[in-house]
Amino acid sequence: MTNSDDLHAHLVRELDSADVLTDPAWRAAFAAVPRHPFVPYFFVAHPDRPGWALVEEPAEEWLTGVYSLAPLVTQVGGDDSNAEAVRRGERVEGAPTSSSSAPALMALMLHALDVRDGDRVLEIGTGTGYNAALLSERLGADHVTSVDVDAGLVERARVRLSGLGYEPALAAVDGAQGLPDLAPYDRVIATVGLRVVPTAWIEQTRPGGVILLPLDHFGRGGLLARLTVVDPARAEGRFLPDYGGFMPLRINQSDPAQTILRTIDPDDHEGRTTELPADAVTDSRQPFEFFAALTTTGGGWGSVGFTPSDDGAAETWLAQDDGSWVCHVTAGGTHIVMQGGPRRLWDEIESAHAQWTELGKPARERFGLTVSNGEHVAWLDGPSGDHRWTLAV
Repeated sequence: MTNSDDLHAHLVRELDSADVLTDPAWRAAFAAVPRHPFVPYFFVAHPDRPGWALVEEPAEEWLTGVYSLAPLVTQVGGDDSNAEAVRRGERVEGAPTSSSSAPALMALMLHALDVRDGDRVLEIGTGTGYNAALLSERLGADHVTSVDVDAGLVERARVRLSGLGYEPALAAVDGAQGLPDLAPYDRVIATVGLRVVPTAWIEQTRPGGVILLPLDHFGRGGLLARLTVVDPARAEGRFLPDYGGFMPLRINQSDPAQTILRTIDPDDHEGRTTELPADAVTDSRQPFEFFAALTTTGGGWGSVGFTPSDDGAAETWLAQDDGSWVCHVTAGGTHIVMQGGPRRLWDEIESAHAQWTELGKPARERFGLTVSNGEHVAWLDGPSGDHRWTLAV
């Protein structure tokens, strides 16, 4: 088996090559903290049937996977017993509920957090504990607090961190509530996606402090918001230029598209043609996708796509919490949509695309966010500019 030290060193070199370790202090932290103690196993899609397979020691692909640049699924279905079930040969399905994030994205966010010696950091989403270890190495564990809603994850992270000599403050609580007992914080960083910025985080961060979080709209957008706290009721800042996709906070896990798909018969609805392909709003690599998620009423949508078993036209379903839905069908290069529910979601998406085009197709870093007394307002180029959108909260 390849030596873990060699693979660890190779990972750091890859991060260097990706130009995400520009701060020597963070480079030193990544070089000092091994990843494999925090990821004793991870899940991959089963090669032969639906469900998950497990990759763990002593398989060589375990160690090479751990020291790759890839994100790794470490829990599915919110059930820790699923790993043992896979070992017994049982079929395990379910959505990923915890992961070890992609190291390059972790490095990017830690740099953007712009910590200073002596800063006190609150991390939302302990997960495996690897990110808490990096923070502890950089700032000292007595300056790091990390919380997660899953008590089992927190306890395992505690053991792993302690085994490497780190003793940050850990708690199993609802991350949206922060941890007021140890406030105020100089920095808050979230490694789970949220649809809104919790008021508690702003209240628990000192004025001038920074909150960095992924805004999640059912997995849409991948927007990383870096906000500076103005006072206990207000925070404001821009989105980073980079895509940052994370698993949502557990309370946001439900996907309305899965429900709609089971209850709507598209043959009962009249369709019309559209110029927009489905992947314009379902593929994070498409430059319009983030704007659609940010500005469409309802704050994003769940989606599911498939090709029917009879080799019919490819279908993509979108749905929102209020029951608004779209069935997008592509056949022979023609795009057809059917819509239902209280609003015409695809009409709104098309209007958003027309507006984005009229604005010159601006990139995500030209946008920012102001959160004031719970209201979330996105803006283009500046908070007092002509183009602002109040987000659904």
